Amino acid sequence: MVKVLRMIDINPENVKQAVDSVRSGRLSHAGAVEKYLPRILDADVNNSLSKAGHSKAALFPFKAAVFNMERGTYIKQIIAYFKYCPALCGLSVVFANELDWGMARTQNAGVAGDFADALGFNYAYGVEFVTEKAGREGNKEGLHGNAVFSRFPLENPKLIRLPLKYDWFYKEGDCRLGTRNAVLAVADTPKGKIGLVSVHLENRTTPLGRKEQFEFVLNEAETHFGKNMPVLIGGDMNSNTVDGDRDEDMRYLSDHPGEMWRRIGQVPSYEPQLDYAASRGFSYADCNVLEKTTRRKPMDDGRTVALNLDWFYQRGFLCSNPAKIESIFHKNGLAGAPEEALAYQGQEMSDHDIILVTCGSLG
Repeated sequence: MVKVLRMIDINPENVKQAVDSVRSGRLSHAGAVEKYLPRILDADVNNSLSKAGHSKAALFPFKAAVFNMERGTYIKQIIAYFKYCPALCGLSVVFANELDWGMARTQNAGVAGDFADALGFNYAYGVEFVTEKAGREGNKEGLHGNAVFSRFPLENPKLIRLPLKYDWFYKEGDCRLGTRNAVLAVADTPKGKIGLVSVHLENRTTPLGRKEQFEFVLNEAETHFGKNMPVLIGGDMNSNTVDGDRDEDMRYLSDHPGEMWRRIGQVPSYEPQLDYAASRGFSYADCNVLEKTTRRKPMDDGRTVALNLDWFYQRGFLCSNPAKIESIFHKNGLAGAPEEALAYQGQEMSDHDIILVTCGSLG
């Protein structure tokens, strides 16, 4: 296993105090985080891992990816695929969601650090949630979050917490401190500075709730990057076209596969975040395969619902070659993979697929 990079230290006693203060009514959820866990309100940055720098002008136009890694359970396979799959070679930016850091379920790995160290990316990581079981039941830090990975140096990082649409603190059996978030950073490229944003919108809300969260992201992006800097946004937008907090809505899609597939090709008709972003100058039509599936959601009865959840939005780039790469390890076509990597054949690396785009400068 690659080296684990640890920069975030969480005191389990502080986690316990935060949880107790909310349950007793002494503090709000947000107040408890601010008092006992202020460290998770800032992004963690490591600019020591990419050796690309500005010496390689070939880094522009650049390729970018979005990948929800589903905790990083299969991080060894993910790293191998990003190393040896030709379609994933040459990436300069990766927006990643659901990255564990010090969770027993992923062997207490620092998934962001492992991925960055193995592949030579700088990164900015933002904690989305801290489990109440941090420091207990085999967990160390007990963190889960999102990241921007970049071959370019990262500057001026910022973590923003999105408007609350579902409070995970009160989820039975899965109490978490924190909220959905976005990680912003400026990348210093050979063609100038660009803004990068990794986003994870709420699944347990309505399409309007997600639109309101994304409106907040766009407002923050314009403030942080200004109105003229090119900006690329990517992430799991949870554009499931239904209220994800209503089990019956997802069952409806499972029970009506024709409707499920129709909605996959018509997400903008159900998810106002997309056309709202376009009205603000952040396009999606030129940087995504529109009728794609990127999520395989298992249902309790064994069926699977296919969803179109992962997206790029961009302002100020000339985008080309949007694509989707299935997140099931296929050894055929891998370039120079060692024998141990080929043994991963057929492994599902995540319940989300990977999306790609090439971004060039308009200037």
